[in-house]
Amino acid sequence: MPKAYLLHFLDQVDVQGSAAVRATVQALPEDPSGSVYVALSTADPGDTAVSLPNELQAAGYQRQVVPLSAPKSNGQFVIQSGTPAEVDLSNSAVFGPFTDVTGSGAAVTHMALVTAATGTDYAVLAVWPLDVPVTAAQGESLLAQSGSLTIKVN
Repeated sequence: MPKAYLLHFLDQVDVQGSAAVRATVQALPEDPSGSVYVALSTADPGDTAVSLPNELQAAGYQRQVVPLSAPKSNGQFVIQSGTPAEVDLSNSAVFGPFTDVTGSGAAVTHMALVTAATGTDYAVLAVWPLDVPVTAAQGESLLAQSGSLTIKVN
C-alpha cells in the first residue's frame, strides 16, 4: 500500500475509532481479481494522492482495467525478489471513443493507477504526468500504449 493511503487510513481510525473503521471495511465487497485500473485526470492530484478530484468526466470515458506483468497468487500481486522489482503495462488501454461534440471536453494531464473500476472507494497506487497534455475530439479515443508504464519497487 502507498504511504499516503496508509496514513489516510490511520487518520480515519483516529477520528472514527477502530471498531467503526473495521465495520466499514468489512462491509466493502471483496475484490478477488486483484485488478488495477488506469484513470485519467485533468490536473495533478499530487504524488501522495488518495483520491482523484479532477478525474476526467466525459461521455465515453471509463477507467480501464490493465494487466500488469507481475505474477499473482490468490488474486494478489506478488513482487518478485530483485532490486528493483518492476511491473509493466503489458497490454494497451483504450479510453473512448468520446461521443460528446466536445470529445473529452478537457485536456488529460495525468494518469493514475487505482484499485476500483468505478466509484470513490479505491486506493491510488501511482500517479504520473503525461509528457504532453492530450484532448480527444468527438469520435476519437485515447490510448495508453503497452510498455508505456513501468513501476519499480525498491
